Amino acid sequence: MNIQVFYLTFRIAIMRFIKNLLVIIFFLIYCDAMAQSKDELKIQKQKILEEIDYTTNLLNNTKSNKIKSLDYLNVLTTQIQKKEQFLITLNLELSLLIKKISKTEKSINKTINDIAQEEKLLKGLKDEYSKMIFAAFKQKDSRNDIVFIISATDFNQAYKRILYLKQYATFRKNQTQRIEESTIKLKNKKISLVLQKENYIIESNNKKELSNLKFIELEGINKSKEEKKLLVASLVKSEKLFKNEINKNQKKAKRLDDKIRKIIEEEIARAKAKDLKNTNYSLTPEAVALSLEFSNNKGKLPWPLEKGIIISKYGTQKHSVFAGIETFNNGINIATDKNADVRVVFDGTVSRIFFIKGEGKAILINHGEYYSVYSGLKEVTVKAGEKVFSKEKIGVILTHEEDNKTQLHFEIWKGYEKSNPSIWLYNAY
Repeated sequence: MNIQVFYLTFRIAIMRFIKNLLVIIFFLIYCDAMAQSKDELKIQKQKILEEIDYTTNLLNNTKSNKIKSLDYLNVLTTQIQKKEQFLITLNLELSLLIKKISKTEKSINKTINDIAQEEKLLKGLKDEYSKMIFAAFKQKDSRNDIVFIISATDFNQAYKRILYLKQYATFRKNQTQRIEESTIKLKNKKISLVLQKENYIIESNNKKELSNLKFIELEGINKSKEEKKLLVASLVKSEKLFKNEINKNQKKAKRLDDKIRKIIEEEIARAKAKDLKNTNYSLTPEAVALSLEFSNNKGKLPWPLEKGIIISKYGTQKHSVFAGIETFNNGINIATDKNADVRVVFDGTVSRIFFIKGEGKAILINHGEYYSVYSGLKEVTVKAGEKVFSKEKIGVILTHEEDNKTQLHFEIWKGYEKSNPSIWLYNAY
C-alpha cells in the first residue's frame, strides 16, 4: 500500500514538473515569436516607407504632365497600394503594442501585490524578532546560560538545555537572515516596479505616436484617392485620345514580342546548325548547367535596376480607367529614376542588341534555355556575344521627354514560352 501511495505521489510530481516545463517552453517560444513579429514588422514597414518615398519622387518628376499621363496614374495607383500596405503594418504593430501594454499593466499589478505581501511578511519577521530580543533582554539579568546548564538536576537535562540554547541561537540567526533576504527581495521588487512603470510610459507614448501616424496615413490615403478620382475624371474626358495611346502601346508590345520570338528562333536554329550530327536539338552541357542554375534561383534573382517600382504587371489586366478595355503585358514595367543603370539579372551571354521604334534599344541575354529581355534603353554598354555576370551594368535607361516616362520593360522567356518575371525577381511578387 505504501509503495502504491509513493508511486502515485511520484507520478503526480512528474506530471506537475512536465506541465510547468511546457508552460515555460511555450512562454519562451511566445516571447521569441513576439520579438520576431516585431522585428519583421519593423523591416517590412521600413521597406514600404522607402517604396512610398520613391513613388513620391516619381510622381514629382512627372507632375507637370499628369493631366495627359496614364503612367502618372499607374504610379499613383501603386503608391496608394503601398500606403494601404503601410497602414496594415501600422495596425499590426499597434495591435502588438496594445497587447504588450496590457501585459505590462498586469505585471505592474502583480508586482504591487507581491510588494504588499513582502512588506507584510517583513513586518511579521521584524515583529517576531523584536519580541525575541525583548524577551532575551528581560531574562539577561535573571538568567546566566552557564548557570542555566549546570543547575540541571541530571546530565540528560543539562544536555537538553544545551540543545535548547543552541537551537535558540540558530533560530535568532536564521530570523536575522530571513529579514535580510526579505529586505533585499522587497528592494528588488521595488526596482522592478520602477522599471516596469518606465516601460509602460514608453510603450504608452509609442502607442500614442502610432495612433497619430495611423491618422496621418489615413488622411494621406484619402488625399491620394481623391487625386486619383479627379485624374480619372479628367482622363475619361479625353477617352478617344487615350484609347489610341493604349492601342499604340499594344502594337509596340506586339512588335517587341514578334522580334524577341524571331531572335529566339534564330538562336535555337543556330545552335541546331552547330550540332549537325544530332538530328534532335539539345543544349550543350554548359548550357544545361546554366539553365539549371538559373532555374534554381527562381524568386532570388536581383532586380534589373537598383531602384524601381513595378507599375505594370505581367499578363492580362483590366484597364484602371476605361471599362471594357484589357491590356496584355509580356513582362513587367518598372518605373525608375532618370539615367538609371540597367543591369543583368544573371550570368549569361548577350545574344542580340536591337532597336524598337519609339521605345529605344533592347538587349536579349541568353542563360541556357532561358532568356532575359531589357527594353527601353538609351545607351548600351555591352556587345553581342559578350559574356556578362549577375548585376553587371549593360546600359542606361531612356526617358521619354514628352511625358517624362522613365521605365524599363523586362521579360523572361524559357525557349518560346513567356514567363512572369515577378516570380523570378527577389521579393517582387
